[in-house]
Amino acid sequence: MDSKFPLIVVTVCFPSFASADPGRLERHQNEPLETVYTLSNDATQNAVLAFRRDADGPMQPIGQFPTGGTGTGASLGNQGALALSDNQRYLFAVNAGSNDISVFRIQQDGLELVDRAVEAGVTPVSITVAHHRVYVVNAGDDSIFGFRFDPRAGKLSPIPGSHQPLSGTGTAPAQISFDRAGDALVITEKASNKITTFALNEDGTPANRHVTDSAGITPFGFAFGQRDRFFVSEAQGSAAGGATVSSYQLRDDGTVQPIDAEVAVGQTAACWLATTRHGRLAFTADTPANAISSFAIDAAGHLSLLQTRAAEEQQPTDLAVSADDQRLYTLSGGDHRIGIYRIRTGGALEKLESLDSLPASSTGLVVR
Repeated sequence: MDSKFPLIVVTVCFPSFASADPGRLERHQNEPLETVYTLSNDATQNAVLAFRRDADGPMQPIGQFPTGGTGTGASLGNQGALALSDNQRYLFAVNAGSNDISVFRIQQDGLELVDRAVEAGVTPVSITVAHHRVYVVNAGDDSIFGFRFDPRAGKLSPIPGSHQPLSGTGTAPAQISFDRAGDALVITEKASNKITTFALNEDGTPANRHVTDSAGITPFGFAFGQRDRFFVSEAQGSAAGGATVSSYQLRDDGTVQPIDAEVAVGQTAACWLATTRHGRLAFTADTPANAISSFAIDAAGHLSLLQTRAAEEQQPTDLAVSADDQRLYTLSGGDHRIGIYRIRTGGALEKLESLDSLPASSTGLVVR
């Protein structure tokens, strides 16, 4: 593997065990057990950090599980450094410093590293999984690269012809994601202000590349809702109070059509975005504003702001929604912690608890 030192783009967002509500246990005894994962992105020994929470107590650490690779020790300007397999039995992690991908088998007592696969690109920052296919987007050479995944062995194998360029050079990609059907890819490019999409052939190779101008400046994190609609946070170059969110329709041919353009958040630099699985709510992490904002999504994919400051976090740097749409997890770069909120009617957030003392370089957040 070549020894390369790609330029890491510094973006406008800066990613870098408290007690629960005393009445929570009485009110919420039916909450399921949940496991939360984040990535240390350590430049010497990258590792997945795992935590478990159930209704009978606060979130507790499970352990740190080395990926075998290295991170960068600095902000990746990304969303999606971790991803779960469709059946949630495997966890995938990017090693941005060593240009490879780690695969973990999820076990009752933690994680087992089962594969580490080198990829053709440089500086993978975001990863997505669907239908036994795994794709990454690379910030170092502005590209995507794909693997086939064998779920029986837990092994990755490269997809020939999958190493494809983005819209240009110096694009500063933030996130890659499959659509919900798993037959197309969407990538946000912060520096070029583009959204690049690829339809996939039956064998998983990229077909046509389509490049669309972003409705807002600095498109960052995004998430899919219902009917191939996706919702993008726009940091707007970190203009004070200028953050926006836009919604798009992904067509069958892989092209993109705007639905709502630049709906105001009322905060500064909305960078990370998560939707509920039923597709009716979206949340943004507004990093310099130290805020989480909430939006309603209607049946046609239109957005309306619910609360510009639904919660306060110190420089929030990622978001994840629980499988039952009842809880929002936040990763905060300002005080290096994970926060947990109950999602209330109308997008209100009720603080439940938090877990402190994460590495300053932590990136990525998934809930199982």
